[in-house]
Amino acid sequence: MNIILIAYLIIFALFGTAAGYFVRFIYAYWVLKTMPMKYIVKAGICVVLVVVISALIPYLG
Repeated sequence: MNIILIAYLIIFALFGTAAGYFVRFIYAYWVLKTMPMKYIVKAGICVVLVVVISALIPYLG
């Protein structure tokens, strides 16, 4: 399989993971009335990984 397609698959998975962490944060904030920053940090790490992988894609091909 092409390495660029694998990179796009990983980017897609990381966006889904970041969205999941963001939804967990919103649920905890609105329903549980807590503000766990660990979800925002984990979502931020996913977004940073997406940026890094997106920057590396031109060098893979």
